[in-house]
Amino acid sequence: MVVILTSSTDSVVLDVVKNISFNTSRVVNTYVFTDDTAAILDEGKNIDQIVVSGVFHGSSFSSYANTINTMMDRQDEITVTGFDDNNLNTDYIINDFNFDATGGRPEVYDFNITLERLRDRLPY
Repeated sequence: MVVILTSSTDSVVLDVVKNISFNTSRVVNTYVFTDDTAAILDEGKNIDQIVVSGVFHGSSFSSYANTINTMMDRQDEITVTGFDDNNLNTDYIINDFNFDATGGRPEVYDFNITLERLRDRLPY
């Protein structure tokens, strides 16, 4: 699967995406009052994240990593395309980017990118 991350100034193509995992959480608070009554407040969806894992092959990895880091540092709104599920092809910010050189294989890097869906773009 080829996934493309596009900001207003940059674009990155993730050629070899191996895995996509999801992390969704809700904020639920319990309040206990002095008269021994309690109330539960469900504040709804808090985080909607996707972790994209894959492999990068090539000598241009430092340029690729710098572009992703710049997008993350600026908190750019990233438009993602290329997912098989069209509901995932929407706008995100990059929360985390990490990579590791694959042992014994030059110019091959495993990467993970954590994307958080923008709250005003949530379908619910």
